Amino acid sequence: MLNEHQLRLISDTAQLLGLREPIIEKDYYITQVIHLLSAIKNEYFQLIFCGGTCLAKAHKLVQRMSEDVDFKVQCKTTENFSRSRLKNELNKFRTQIRSTLIVPDLSVTNDVARNEGKYQQIIMTYPLSFPIGSTLRPDIKIEFTFSDILLSVDELEIKTIIEDSLKVNLFTPPTTKCISIDETGVEKWVGLTRRIIAIERGREDDDKTLIRHVYDLNAIKQANKINANFVEHAKTIIVNDGKQFKNQHPEYAADPGTEIRQSLTLLKDKSIWRERYEEFIEAMVYDSTNTLSYDEAITVLEGISANVINNL
Repeated sequence: MLNEHQLRLISDTAQLLGLREPIIEKDYYITQVIHLLSAIKNEYFQLIFCGGTCLAKAHKLVQRMSEDVDFKVQCKTTENFSRSRLKNELNKFRTQIRSTLIVPDLSVTNDVARNEGKYQQIIMTYPLSFPIGSTLRPDIKIEFTFSDILLSVDELEIKTIIEDSLKVNLFTPPTTKCISIDETGVEKWVGLTRRIIAIERGREDDDKTLIRHVYDLNAIKQANKINANFVEHAKTIIVNDGKQFKNQHPEYAADPGTEIRQSLTLLKDKSIWRERYEEFIEAMVYDSTNTLSYDEAITVLEGISANVINNL
């Protein structure tokens, strides 16, 4: 459990930023998890920090809380592994990851692997010093996906919200390899515009947190990080996703342009997505100065999407 000094730092940070204490507390533990994983050394693989938490904590591009930790597992070697060899080495790496995740007061409650070890999900619980309410989960979800990296990675330091806000040092952070803002934007756009229609058809479980991508993409756009390469990278990931999800989502593989347009229509017309966006901004964004209204955000998203669709 946190001591009196740590609890006071959390309360001071929450008051300074206008956030609830449980958000600061969860970030405190999440940061320690990222530090441990960033320090892993392996002969064949390396971990690349990615996703919204990377945008917030590494690139500092979005001013929001992100409670999931995502890493890509990148192959370091040019050696061509057989299918069985790759599976074996990934399973060894999975064991290494699990043995590394030793954080005081945190416990692993679930550890699953799928797709021959190319995907791993670990759930860790942490002691709650504050009531979390309905906006946060009482655990930390960590996901690892074996994947190619399209662009160069950035090496950055990750700090807690406490450290960034109060200008104190709680940890000595290792350098963390991070996916680029450009590549993150492409992946978020492709994931959002594929999954909305899949959820509507019942092909995927509903996920209210998916709306975070609308906020993130607008932040990336405002930072002028959606550039000429966006379209080409988006086309590559669309093709890859079409192959990967062909059985669950055959329409996307056959005609991604139509599926993307249908997702945009659902985002625009279904009130539930507007409500989720507004709830997300209220609960999870700690500096909404440059946050667009939902209608403005969807208009920006439509512009990004039209550019890609016209070049498919």
